[in-house]
Amino acid sequence: MPVYQRYFRVTSGPLMDRARDIEQASREARKAVIAFCKEIGAENAFFGGEGSICGFKFASTPDQAVWKQPNDFGTYMPRKNTIGGKAMIEKIKELPPIHRLNNALKAVGLYPGFPVLIDGRSGHCAQLTGSVELGVLFIGVPWRDVPEEEMQRYKVKHEAGSWTSAEMEHLQWQPTADMVEIKRWEVEKECEELNARLNAMQSERGTS
Repeated sequence: MPVYQRYFRVTSGPLMDRARDIEQASREARKAVIAFCKEIGAENAFFGGEGSICGFKFASTPDQAVWKQPNDFGTYMPRKNTIGGKAMIEKIKELPPIHRLNNALKAVGLYPGFPVLIDGRSGHCAQLTGSVELGVLFIGVPWRDVPEEEMQRYKVKHEAGSWTSAEMEHLQWQPTADMVEIKRWEVEKECEELNARLNAMQSERGTS
């Protein structure tokens, strides 16, 4: 069966609550990271999927007794074999993580960045878009129609320990009561409207 996307609109419930928590925590974390970048003379910091720092950007070559040679992306991390590098690593460990909004999906049993369905050579993951500030989020959930008898057969074999499938486990996911299933065009239309509202709000803030 081919893979397709199901879309859900969310304005309340565990997903929205977790998304708001992530936004608030990330807002405070960014302040700490910006202050740290200023302290060490970096222009910017970059983060991995789990929210930890994976590199710093400098306008010019930083102290080579502290920092390794830049990676392919031109970012630096501290050396692990020098006193200065080790001290810098300890300071970085104290910085709060900046989590991506997609991590809120875990609150409703979905896992960002993990391909739950495979179609040919393509892996499909759950996605989260929308605006926490405006109180509207959209979930994209990869899906595949499986006959009920096949799902029941899987459940029996899984319980017996003879069949385990990440895809079949995913296809047992159920939306929460606060999720409203909608069409893709509805998501695209409302996202355009949300972006227009956010741009207008940003313009107003810039002139006030």
